[in-house]
Amino acid sequence: MSDVESRIADTMLAKLRERDPSLGPDDLNRPIADFDLDSLDMVELHQQLEIELQVKGDLTETAGFAFLNDFSAYFVKLASQG
Repeated sequence: MSDVESRIADTMLAKLRERDPSLGPDDLNRPIADFDLDSLDMVELHQQLEIELQVKGDLTETAGFAFLNDFSAYFVKLASQG
């Protein structure tokens, strides 16, 4: 796992553990619908990832993601673009 991927995973887990402290790295492959997250939670996650990686993402694009690993792939791509 690259440094960027690790930072993304840590950021996502911190957000998920606000609801369920027992969640771990394996849970990052699950569908977003499996978690008790509303649209505000997803906007907050998006913003936290932007801050962590110092990038600017598109909320309309991430709003359609079904899996947490979609977020990871999207933000890895943004971070690699500079």
